[in-house]
Amino acid sequence: MKNILIYLFGFILFTPASCQEKNKKNNMSSENFEWKETISCPLGYPVDVYRGGLESANGGFTSLYLGTHSGNDGWGSSGRSMSNGFKPVPNHLHVIWVSYAEKQFYEIDADIDQQKMVKLFRDGYYTPSDGDNPNPRKENYNQIVVGFAPGGVVVVWLSGIGRQTEIGRYEGKKVVIPQEEIDGLSPGPQKNMFDPEYQRKIMYEFDIVPLDVVKANENKPIPYGLWDSYRQKYNWKVEVELPDNGKSKVFTHFHYNGEMEMIFGESQIARYNNIIPNELKWNISKERTVPDDIKFEWMDGVDGHRYICNIKFDEKEIFSAFKEISSTNSNGEIKLQIRVNIPKTSASVQLINGDKQVWLKNNEIMMRKTKYTD
Repeated sequence: MKNILIYLFGFILFTPASCQEKNKKNNMSSENFEWKETISCPLGYPVDVYRGGLESANGGFTSLYLGTHSGNDGWGSSGRSMSNGFKPVPNHLHVIWVSYAEKQFYEIDADIDQQKMVKLFRDGYYTPSDGDNPNPRKENYNQIVVGFAPGGVVVVWLSGIGRQTEIGRYEGKKVVIPQEEIDGLSPGPQKNMFDPEYQRKIMYEFDIVPLDVVKANENKPIPYGLWDSYRQKYNWKVEVELPDNGKSKVFTHFHYNGEMEMIFGESQIARYNNIIPNELKWNISKERTVPDDIKFEWMDGVDGHRYICNIKFDEKEIFSAFKEISSTNSNGEIKLQIRVNIPKTSASVQLINGDKQVWLKNNEIMMRKTKYTD
């Protein structure tokens, strides 16, 4: 009798919570958002999806068979899409794809973080505006990007205007497609994926991979693990020193791990401080991955013109610098300090962590004055 009472008590206690969780999942599965799909890969490592795509709990399916992706715009960059519209958010990814550089097929069959995606779709985000209505603009995510890197690495991002956010990292396994299945394919793109000569041409003859990249990668091993190293985070923020009482306006961060964000500068924070979330203010540090490229705009305090500075970092140098600057104080706040020179033609860049400083000298810096004022 005692055991029966304990069972009944446990059933009454836990069933409501179980029902709530089930209802929550059902609500996520039935809620639709407007989005389109695309695939990505790193530069020099083109891929093709053989079959499969994004699956939702209610039976919805969005194919990722979208043609060869070159990766020419970098890891996380978007490619073509075939299906834009209001759809449920997927909770599963099942894809077989070919990595041409490896001459290897992989399969991913895994649940993906639907709950995180639903929250991001619902909440949207703020991004800086410009022109006649410069107040912060509310935007929505509108694209699911699935990236395939050598070694079976799979990363899913959600993206929208001025923002790309990583959802999760997953891992596929090597697969061998049965010969009888290959023999049964009609002549065309799918069957071509298995042809060694076609694979060679994808890498060397079809201009899928730029010639300079082909030469740079020649006789070098595939850097397995590189794309996971891009996901390392540090606690950092940008600090800018501008001549002539200049005021920063907008910052755009592009990250090696495929993420991207637009941050509000000093002038917009002064005007819209109560609207802008703290994590989107330029002078607030947070956990971020290493930047590949930073672009920022500022208004000059003397001539009133708008200036634009674009800093492209050297990959080897900046990763080494972040590792060095955090070696003695891994939890310390890192400042990525940019000092614009008085002629407004260039800038110096260094990382600062307490009393420690590491200079970044191999940057590509472009500076220009626009004809527009604010």
